[in-house]
Parts: sequence; structure tokens; C-alpha cells
Amino acid sequence: MSLREAMLGLLDDGPMTGYEIKQFFRNVIQHFWSVSDGQLYPTLKKMHKDGLISLEVVEQKGTANKHVYSITDKGREKFAHWIREPVIKFEELKEPFVLKVFFFSKLSREEILEHLHAQRELHARILEEIRGVRDTYEENVSPYQRMIGYAGILYVEVRLLWLARMIDLVEQGQIETQPGLYTEQMIEVGKRFFEEVFSEKPSKEFRNWLDKAKVHLPFPLWNARGDGRRE
Repeated sequence: MSLREAMLGLLDDGPMTGYEIKQFFRNVIQHFWSVSDGQLYPTLKKMHKDGLISLEVVEQKGTANKHVYSITDKGREKFAHWIREPVIKFEELKEPFVLKVFFFSKLSREEILEHLHAQRELHARILEEIRGVRDTYEENVSPYQRMIGYAGILYVEVRLLWLARMIDLVEQGQIETQPGLYTEQMIEVGKRFFEEVFSEKPSKEFRNWLDKAKVHLPFPLWNARGDGRRE
């Protein structure tokens, strides 16, 4: 994802100030793409210089002037080309925690559990933040933008399940003897699990499983409804 093209996409919907663009990145997609002031404003300046956007300075009494940006025909053409070009490269994930897990055999069980519990608390907090963003903007986004929110929720929930499994294996002293995180049987169960997650109408068996899981897991999980929708 390009910061420049993302801002062109936002401005394609209407003029915005630099502050409004910053708030979008900070409040709406902060967990998917973070942008600092040191990136945002120089990029806007470069976009204006390249003729992709125009700038209107609106004078305000008693405060700083407002800088309103609008997309130009050249910018709209640039965005149209970018949005139609398929993404054929998988972006590598830089995961500091996963990198540490790689070397966990050098730590004591207590130290490992400290890491895992801290990550579980962090992911539980992030999950609530993403849910809060989704609920706040639910009525003002497109169906595709809404799906991004669901993808974020699903990703964090799966991470929480993975952490819960890791904690259980470490606490039980089975991490060294377990041939894998999951057995082949559990892999098949996982496939069925995702089929149910993405089903328009989850089965009664799956909904019953979720109800039981909520009791035993120390974090909020899915709330499957009979109509297939999720909270």
C-alpha cells in the first residue's frame, strides 16, 4: 500500500485538510497502516508539487489558516491506475514477538509465560479497539471497508486462540514433547472452523461450541447469531 495513493483515494471522495487525513489514519486504520506527521505532511507537499492535488488556504480568525487539499485530474488518473493494478507481492510481516518466540528455548518457563500473558493482554486490548472503531464508523463505510474491519477482528481473535494454546502447552510442560502446535486431526478441525466462521449461517453445533469457548477463554470471542452475523 502506498501512502500517496491512499491519500489520493481519500481525496477522491472530497476535499480534506491534512489534520482530517491524519485523523483517518490514526482513528480508522491505525492497526493496519500507521503514518507519522513526518511522513504525512512531506508527502502532501510532494503530491502538491507533482500536481496530483491542489491546495486552498482558508484564512481563519484567531487561529492558524486551514489548508484544504483536493484531488486534481492528474491525481485522479494516478489513483485510477493504482486501484486497478493487482497486488502480486506478499508483504512480509515484521513481528518482533514472533522473532522472540523463535528463541524461546533459551528462556525459563516463567519468562516464556510472562511474554505470552503480556501478548494475550495486548491482543485483547487491540481487539476491543478494533471493535470500537468498527462500531463507530459502521454506518459511514462501504461494504468493502467494513470487511477490512472484520478481517482485523478475525486476525486478532485467531492470534488470541494461538496464544491461549501456547500458554496451555507451556503451563502443562508439553511444549517440548508436542510434535506440533496442532495434530493432523486439529488441522482438519481448523479447516472446518474457518468454514463455519465465514458461513452466512453457522451451524447449531458451531454456535454451541462458541458458547462453551466463551466460558473457558479469558478474552472476548465471537458472538455468533442465528442469522450468521457477528458482533
